[in-house]
Amino acid sequence: MKALLKLFVLLSVYSNAVLSYTVPPGSAGFYQGNSTAAVTLDAHSLFFDNKRAFVFSGEVHTWRIPSGKPLWRDVFEKMKAAGFNSVSVYHHWGISEGKQGQLDFEYHRSQTDLYEVAKEVGLFVVSRPGPYINAETHAGGFPGWLTNNPAKARTNQTGYTTAWTPYIEAVAKFVEPYQYPDGPVIAVQSENEFFVSTPTDPGRSEHMQEIEDTLRANGVKKVPITHNDAFHSGTFASGTGAVDLYMWDNYPQGFACSNPTTWPEVNSVNEDTEHQRFNPDQLWAAGEFQGGAFDPWGGSGYDACFVLTNEQFASVHYKNNYAAQTTYQNLYMTYGGTNWGNLAEPTVYTSYDYGAPIREDRSLSSKYSELKLQAGFLHASREFLVATRIGNGTVGSGTPFSDNNQIYTTALASPNGTHFYVIRQTTVKNLTPTQFSLRVNTTEGQITIPQFGGNATLDGRESQIIVSEYPYGSHKLKYSTAEIFTWATIGDVDYLVLYAEKGHSIEAVVSGVGSSTPTVSGSTTISAKAGDNSTTVITGSPSGISTVTIGKTVVLVADKHTALSFWNVHIPGRSATQYDRAPDVPSVLVIGPYLVRGATLENSHLALRGDLNATTTLDVITPSSVNRITWNGAPVNVKKTDIGTLRGTLQFNVQAPTLPNLKEASWFCADSLPEIQPGFDDSKWVTMNKTSTARPYQPQGGKFVLYADEYGFHQGNTIARGHFTGKNATGVQLIVQGGFNFGYTAWLNSKFLGSNQGTNQYSRGGGVDLTNDTWTFNSEDLNDGDNVVTVVVDPTGLEEDYNGQDTFKTPRGIRGYQLLGGVDFDHWKVQGNLGGEDFPDKVRGPLNEGGLFVERQGDHLPGAPLTGWTKSTSESACAPYTGLTSAGIKAYRTTFNLNIPAGSDIPIALKFERTPTSSYRSIIYINGWQFGRFNSRDGPQTLFPLPEGILNHNGKNELLVTLWSLDGAGAKVADLELVTTATVSSSKEPIKGIVRSPGFVELRK
Repeated sequence: MKALLKLFVLLSVYSNAVLSYTVPPGSAGFYQGNSTAAVTLDAHSLFFDNKRAFVFSGEVHTWRIPSGKPLWRDVFEKMKAAGFNSVSVYHHWGISEGKQGQLDFEYHRSQTDLYEVAKEVGLFVVSRPGPYINAETHAGGFPGWLTNNPAKARTNQTGYTTAWTPYIEAVAKFVEPYQYPDGPVIAVQSENEFFVSTPTDPGRSEHMQEIEDTLRANGVKKVPITHNDAFHSGTFASGTGAVDLYMWDNYPQGFACSNPTTWPEVNSVNEDTEHQRFNPDQLWAAGEFQGGAFDPWGGSGYDACFVLTNEQFASVHYKNNYAAQTTYQNLYMTYGGTNWGNLAEPTVYTSYDYGAPIREDRSLSSKYSELKLQAGFLHASREFLVATRIGNGTVGSGTPFSDNNQIYTTALASPNGTHFYVIRQTTVKNLTPTQFSLRVNTTEGQITIPQFGGNATLDGRESQIIVSEYPYGSHKLKYSTAEIFTWATIGDVDYLVLYAEKGHSIEAVVSGVGSSTPTVSGSTTISAKAGDNSTTVITGSPSGISTVTIGKTVVLVADKHTALSFWNVHIPGRSATQYDRAPDVPSVLVIGPYLVRGATLENSHLALRGDLNATTTLDVITPSSVNRITWNGAPVNVKKTDIGTLRGTLQFNVQAPTLPNLKEASWFCADSLPEIQPGFDDSKWVTMNKTSTARPYQPQGGKFVLYADEYGFHQGNTIARGHFTGKNATGVQLIVQGGFNFGYTAWLNSKFLGSNQGTNQYSRGGGVDLTNDTWTFNSEDLNDGDNVVTVVVDPTGLEEDYNGQDTFKTPRGIRGYQLLGGVDFDHWKVQGNLGGEDFPDKVRGPLNEGGLFVERQGDHLPGAPLTGWTKSTSESACAPYTGLTSAGIKAYRTTFNLNIPAGSDIPIALKFERTPTSSYRSIIYINGWQFGRFNSRDGPQTLFPLPEGILNHNGKNELLVTLWSLDGAGAKVADLELVTTATVSSSKEPIKGIVRSPGFVELRK
């Protein structure tokens, strides 16, 4: 039945509106004809307003941008400008319900704000609430209190169902009024990379069905429910828990950032083959496709991850997806953001840059520009949405379209006769250019191109999409060996933009132009002449911009570097929705600026809005009625050029500011480990008196269960104190667990016993997240009365639960213990973040703070008093640059002022100089927000962006940095400075001051 259905679809007549057919009874929902659905689908694509659309989506987690709506809008506008029409967003249960029964969706947790900003910008939203999300985040998005729930998570066991139901009900109610067309939400995902029930692992499929039923019962009725399979297996494409649209994930480069130039071969099995196995009656949808890579503690850093997944990767792999007929592609991540607070799970660190197209400081990368070219083509190419593969391969294998056996070709054709040829090198090991010719189909039959001499060229690790019989406006491109960026009808002229690498020969033929004589302007490296049968032949090698004018069409030919500066900016109008893109709505072509956020056209006035990173030549192709152009409200003096543009100069007048020198700052310091001083009173701490646990991970020694989570402390540093009496003890065995690259230090009374640090599983060949140490006592360090073993643990987050075996319940803290010498501990006390699950800071949320003394006291909060703090002098060692001379924990505070010029976007970061031979750890707080966890031994992160809104760009800032030496010899910070990471004049929404958040008086006094 599915095969017959697909054949019928392929033979249907395509129109700009709907490819309609009758769906057999019993087929999956959300097809054309579903009366309750606003978003529908068939075997080719999704439909919006009865128009097909390629969903070009990018993953962004707004909770990783706690500055809120202004920076969310900035990122969304940058995505929209690049051609993204959708944003995919995980929602984080753990930060929304820090205490069971107390749901909080305010501030950076707000789903309403997210939907409102996306709607204003004009991006669709795919909502992904979990309840489990993975996402390299603390507990995979589960709340910490769930670790104490005896029910097995990600099953239909009653205890777990009761836990997640209020959260999913609330999510659905947020989505309900924002479903398309009333809002931007076009789909809601159920669970994440999940798996079906088996006899030995029951309750999975049933749990999946419960989530879907809960979403539907609470208003999610107009849009499809989706699921992203971890790999092609057909999971939830059918059967119990089946979703409306099955998707899958793929990360073809893996996460080998340490060797970024070594690529695995592109999968020779076309992805559509798997698609045909599992859901051929639906579009091929990539719920997550690799947009970058995460990096572990001790890794290579995110610049290396960017190299691994750079613009070459985007060219080869994303176009390979298009060859497989995907019309839904979500890039994970498109903007990664920051694991501020304790958002990270154990294998990643503070930065979540991910090597994404938009970097952590929100600057635009070369990969971003490559994606802009691809998205422009896909949105302009309606015929691609119904194109079907008609052959693929190379000489001697499959269908040979090229004469060169190094060229692999996939050919697709639409019912209206447009052909697409996706070409790539047969091996990623070939890094040199390859010349070739290609056989393409035309209305006159098959021809070999180029026809008029020479060859086409494909660089190593490059892919191209070559077309034939390609309609644009009222014209047709018979074929082109150059690629298409986009086309637009501006005024009564059809503009087509072609591009190729500088130095490559191109050939393009425009048909149906009658007797019009072509004229060429601009670069002299392109020529054009009248051809046979009312055609114009364009040849040459692109350099800069050339325009070929033929009657009522203009073909722009640019070298690829120049083409990267093109922007196809749509003009909002009464007949268009905010989600429409050119060529569905009027647009202008803008060339030159770093970023063009948008444009409006009123009568003869074109108002452009965007950003610059240098003085820039502006070229604009507009309707002939335009005689006035402004840039961010300022008039631009423009003149008509020989290539038909209005040209002016945009002056860049922003200078990078001189930032405060932290070495010259007034620092204050204080001990942050009074717990090891004689007489410290822990009587009000939580008593660790449990003797059993319902977790699948049992204690490995000792009478009491000493897991910090069992007592309500789920993130950040924790401190355990074991009391015993007398001098008979000879040592202590400590089994400590804290996640990969965790660390701990133990003291007997005030005597340093030693430290241990977990080792990263990825970068250090196996590693451990659990240590087993025996520390011996000297009798002179013991008291006749009370003695205390103090254990400070720096966990790296709660494990994810990818395998569904409750791994997020893995203990944090002391897993087992034994006091040696025939004696035992009398009792144990524990302390973590102030209040545990009753955390006082409802703005920053449950994961911001840990349990160090200065955190519990609130010394990191704005306005905290300096009582008890020592001020640095030329004689004192009260600065992080002089540090500690023994093991211990010290905190350092200072203030600084900034005055960043208006109309600019100048990201600022805190930069450490790393000393790998020194075992120390630091926590960074800026204005009360934890924005960094630095590990000098393991690294790799040394640069910690401090986003505007968390950092006050025009006023006072309060900085606190801790220094925990795990070495008996002490440690110091080699260098610590404020740096700028970009300097841009910007039209982004300004931020006044900082995010409204409580200070010391509200939270501690």
